[in-house]
Amino acid sequence: MRIERLEARGFRNLHALTLDLEARATVLRGANAQGKTNVLEALYVCATGRSFRNASPRELVAHEQPQARLASRFERQNVRHDVEVLIDEKRRSMLVDGRTLTRTSKLLQLVNVVAFFPDDLRIAKGSPEERRRFLDRAVGNYRADFVDAATSYAKVLKSRNALLRAERAPDPQMLSVYDEQLVQHGVVVHASRQAALRELRPAAQNYFASIMQAATHMQIELDGGLGGEAAVADNDYATVFTERLRVGYPRDRARGATSVGPHRADLLMHVNGRDARSFASQGQQRALVLALKLAEVETVGRMIATMPVLLLDDVSSELDAERSRLLFSTIDALGCQTLVSTTGATDLPFAGDTQIYDVRAGVVAVAA
Repeated sequence: MRIERLEARGFRNLHALTLDLEARATVLRGANAQGKTNVLEALYVCATGRSFRNASPRELVAHEQPQARLASRFERQNVRHDVEVLIDEKRRSMLVDGRTLTRTSKLLQLVNVVAFFPDDLRIAKGSPEERRRFLDRAVGNYRADFVDAATSYAKVLKSRNALLRAERAPDPQMLSVYDEQLVQHGVVVHASRQAALRELRPAAQNYFASIMQAATHMQIELDGGLGGEAAVADNDYATVFTERLRVGYPRDRARGATSVGPHRADLLMHVNGRDARSFASQGQQRALVLALKLAEVETVGRMIATMPVLLLDDVSSELDAERSRLLFSTIDALGCQTLVSTTGATDLPFAGDTQIYDVRAGVVAVAA
């Protein structure tokens, strides 16, 4: 799988650009706050329909511009597709091969991207939301039903919470409808996450052992968000979820928010049997996250039968020399197209077939 071209007009601070991405590796080089990450973000929006920064449409449009336009060409197994994204201050719309895209999950059949950004290094010790986001990005690359279920779940959850916060007591029948829909979509979300974790876990454990080069073991389990259990059998999840919603209603009504469900799930990560968030060293935490991301690339490639495109945003500055070397040697072995931003402070150990662009004040130019 390859990205062959990117065009951007009116997007963040970027000047109008057209990039023909011919090499297997593309390096975006420049000082901080010049626009390197914005180029990667533009590619990510074309591939997924959303920003990895969770930015609003207004934030994506350049100052004093009415609209941003992105266009890209993707090649997958010798078939090419053109994606166009139009963004104004309120919304974005997408076209694939000239036709309006109504469900972004359809993009998964055309293009798959794995992204690794400095914020990902907080997966080990940050909030549960960051760990859920990591897992959801991985499973979303090859499970369109997960993307649709997760979108539907979020909409129902928002409606249920609004009902809980209403001044008048919720209508029992309406509450029952929301509960049934939450369980229906929540079961798909949970089962998809469990299946993805089963695929990711062996590769992540192998990478972690390789990075640490010591008798250090990692373990990852999924807490399904139903009240502290590390695991609930897939065939029991609907029953347990339904019961927890019923029992938890008085608490949810008092708080104005739903307290159980996949939106409360977490990845429980341990190193040598101890909670990685509290007891792992900084080096172990970084190794754990790097192992997870490398496993994500490998797993997505295996599941879709072609290597995804890899976006790396200045992660070499956050990793020591040995872990950076391991990262790039693994990428080289996997053979995926890679686009990476860097300040240029350290040399990136890419082999040949590399394009280098300099980025300065939003201008992207071929390196001299």
